[in-house]
Amino acid sequence: MKRIACRMPSALKTMLHQIVSEDGYGGKGKSRWVREALTQLFEHDPDLINVGVGDDLEANDAEVVFSLSQDHGDAIDAAVELIRSQYPRAEGVQSAIIRAAVRYRLRERIKNRPLLQSPQ
Repeated sequence: MKRIACRMPSALKTMLHQIVSEDGYGGKGKSRWVREALTQLFEHDPDLINVGVGDDLEANDAEVVFSLSQDHGDAIDAAVELIRSQYPRAEGVQSAIIRAAVRYRLRERIKNRPLLQSPQ
């Protein structure tokens, strides 16, 4: 496992911790949740179009640390190369990829929720 630090807005960090807990991943499940989010992003957005979207709207004022498998680390390295081949001066690409994966998974989670729930 490889430890990776990521800068993100504090609101996104708070939401991440809340969703990880709600989804039943437990205190140490954050890294697994993020690994699954990266897998979803790479499967559903192979051109990485969502990476960097909205990053300039919020300050990345919090840091979160994750443990990633070698495969996920290699996939992020390849994604960084892809983005840098298009935008050679891009900075913070690794964190941007992780933020995009977290946001993508959160969006998917919200999309799959019913708008109204019947009272029980």
